[in-house]
Formats: sequence, C-alpha cells, structure tokens
Amino acid sequence: PGSGLFRKQPRWVMSAELVETSRLWARINARIEPEWIEPLAGHLVKRTYSEPHWEQKQAAVMAYERVTLYGVPIVAQRKVNYGRIDPATCRDLFIRNALVEGDWRTRHQFFHDNRKLLAEVEELEHRARRRDILVDDETLYAFYDQRLPEEIVSGAHFDSWWKRKRQEEPDLLSFEKSMLINERAGAVTKADYPDTWRQGRLSFRVTYQFEPGADADGVTVHVPLQVLNQVTADGFDWQIPGLREQLVTELIRSLPKPLRRHCVPAPNFAQRFLRETPEPEERPLTAALAAFLTGVAGVRIAPEDFDASRVPGHLRITFRVVDERRRKLIVDGADAEDKDLDALRLR
Repeated sequence: PGSGLFRKQPRWVMSAELVETSRLWARINARIEPEWIEPLAGHLVKRTYSEPHWEQKQAAVMAYERVTLYGVPIVAQRKVNYGRIDPATCRDLFIRNALVEGDWRTRHQFFHDNRKLLAEVEELEHRARRRDILVDDETLYAFYDQRLPEEIVSGAHFDSWWKRKRQEEPDLLSFEKSMLINERAGAVTKADYPDTWRQGRLSFRVTYQFEPGADADGVTVHVPLQVLNQVTADGFDWQIPGLREQLVTELIRSLPKPLRRHCVPAPNFAQRFLRETPEPEERPLTAALAAFLTGVAGVRIAPEDFDASRVPGHLRITFRVVDERRRKLIVDGADAEDKDLDALRLR
C-alpha cells in the first residue's frame, strides 16, 4: 500500500522481492512494458508455433508464434517466417502450394509452361467428361521433390538456386504432356474433341460443358446468326468422335426389348459398329446403325426403332445462335439455343 504504484495500478509490474505474511506483498516495484521482457529475458522465454501456412504475397511459409515467460503470455500471436524453425515442413508446403497448386507469383518460364500443360489436360478431362485423365497431385509432388534440394523452403531460396541451376539443366523442372496423362485413362486425344465443326465451306466453333442437368450440358455448336439458314442438321447426329461410342451404345439400349435382347452387351456391338464404320457416313447415324445391327443380329431393325428420347441429353448436340461478337442471342427472354436445329430456326 505504501508503493507509489498502488493508486496507478499499472498492467505490468516487476518486483525485487515477495514477502508473505497474512497476505502476499511485493516490494521494490517498478512499472514495465511487456515488450521490454523478450529482448531482456530471451534466455528465459518459451516460444511455441502454430498454423504453419503458405502465403503467396510473402512467397514463404508463415506461422504464428506465442511467447511466454513462466507461463505468462508475453506475445499472444505474432506472424513469423517459419523457414528457419522447421525447414522440412516449409519445403513440403512450398512444393505443394507454390509448385503443385500454382499459388505463386513468379516469372519463371517453366512454371507458366507447366501450368499451361496442366490446363490443357484439365480441359481434355472436361471435354471427355472424365476425372481420371490428369495424374494426381502426389505424382506432381514427387516430380518436384526428386529435383529440388533440401534447402529450398521458400520462393526466395528457389530463385537463388534456380538462377544457377537453369544454366546447367534448363529443362529440369519442365513437364512433358505424356507424364500428366494417367496410364489408366486409355487413349484420349484432343482430336477426339475438336474445337471446330465443318460443314461444307462453313466452320463453327465448338465448346464443351460438363454440367449434368444443364440444358447445354455436353457439346455446343455456335452458329452465327447470318448463316443460321444455311446450316443443315446433316452430320450432327453422328456427334464428335470422343462421344460417338457412348451415343451408339445408348441408341442400342433405347431399342425395344424384343430387339434389344439380340444386341447385348450393347457396348460390344457399339465398338464393333465403329470399327467397321470409322468415319461418319452421308446417311443418318440411325440408318447406318440399323443396317449394321440387322446384319449382325439376324433381326430386322429400322431407324425408327431407336428411341432418341432415352438418349442422355449430353450426347445430343446443342445449337447456340451467336452474333458477330460471338455473344449468345436472347430471344423473347430466353437463350437462343436448342437441341433441335429446325426448332431453333422457327424462334
């Protein structure tokens, strides 16, 4: 009570002596600030770290540091560079976040070339409506892990190392497209999923949408308004090469049961048909398929026996009318697109 600090009640005090009588008293007291403690008692404080994470802006792994003195928090949560504290964890996070996931702002050419190749394979997955073509992240991680030295724990460390290493091995960190294709994915090529559709002298842009349930799910052919009356439905029923086998399989499955039982398993008949008919014919697909099945199944099958309504929507091409700037037209408040080209013209 006799202390000059008794009435001021500072948040932090340091006492030279503690005396315990009926109560505990502190003698020879001085007001202190908590930020003074760490530099003066660095050998006594305890530091713990939590939540190591990659930060793109810093191009480094950061964590939160907690500093205590005899259990009393001196620093509750301070963000610090984690590189010197746990290099192994930082290297792992650098590879996973910066190199594998691409969360890094850098000018290194190999990095941008690799991201471009990954985007191409991802686009191929989108077009093929599959999720097993691109290799998984662990494969990409192993690629970088085998090539990067142990001391690479941040963007700055990498820049310093790569500045020298690329002079010796410029392609050391460059992907090849073949290594990004899963071996179990089978033969899938971009040629099976073209960017354009040609009909005579006309050429139409083709886009792909993998969104089950959406009206434009599947393949969309963009038809400029000025040539809408020139394009015909001929050939579009054969679909693009990459989806043709699925389409033929579903057409066979759409047959009435008395006819369908002569054409099982449907995928085998579809594959055989496409081996014997590798390119689209001038006649409709249903006519060509009916003639083929009649010959191999031993029963008469007509084009009208196929039930197109039972074929999944993504296997039927969507026609979208666009203006000269490739923008989708809106007619009476609705998108100018349809699975039926003739119905689209009548809008």
